[in-house]
Amino acid sequence: MIKILVYEAILLVMVAGTLLFVAWKNKGIKELIWFFVGILAVTLSRVYIFFGSEAMVPFFYVTTAVGYFMIAVSVIKLANYLRSVKVLEHTAFYDPLTKAYNRNFIEEYIKEEVKKAKRLKEQFCILLVDLNDFKQVNDKYGHNAGDVVLRRVVDELRKRLREYDMIARWGGDEFLVVLPAEKETNILEVANRLVSDFVVSYEDVDVTLSVGYACFPIDGADLQRLIEVADSRMYRSKTIFKEAKKYAVDDKGEEEV
Repeated sequence: MIKILVYEAILLVMVAGTLLFVAWKNKGIKELIWFFVGILAVTLSRVYIFFGSEAMVPFFYVTTAVGYFMIAVSVIKLANYLRSVKVLEHTAFYDPLTKAYNRNFIEEYIKEEVKKAKRLKEQFCILLVDLNDFKQVNDKYGHNAGDVVLRRVVDELRKRLREYDMIARWGGDEFLVVLPAEKETNILEVANRLVSDFVVSYEDVDVTLSVGYACFPIDGADLQRLIEVADSRMYRSKTIFKEAKKYAVDDKGEEEV
């Protein structure tokens, strides 16, 4: 019996230590209180062993059951709490539709990237990506179709970028890509490779990309300036696309394929 109690005490201490650490890190105070009340009940149930009274046996069973019940409840409650925290963190970092990072997260990430690049005297670049003809998808087939296209665009971007490049939904049909440790001398090649042959089709509408870029520190020393430069270049790219499409007609006024 003494050996069993020793093993039980060791197990409870290990579980208590783990729960204490997790609860403290995640502010699960209520769960911690439930757990230690449960331990107290289990501990009190062992009183009968030292007194050796038969009358204490029912007390032993009741307090043991109550104690382990409270311990189990505390573990379940903490697990649910951690799951909800994880969901909130995911919501705080990711766009729910495309599963790309959201604007708030990427803005903070770029600010940290600027600090790191200044400290290490490194470069990095960003790409501002806008979708050509995306409005046609929404107008002709509805916003559900547009949502499908947005998800496909993100999937296709991931295939064409490095594993550690960051993709964020900047707003509407715009995306922002952060290219860590990318040099300004390579950025045009990267942008052209991204745009080249990029097509996401929905029924009879082909969605392509217009891209603008900016590099730290050549084009700007902070987030706002980098975005302004990338946006300006993206707008020029968009204008060129519209002009090319406008003049891609034959004498009958029909677009050439």
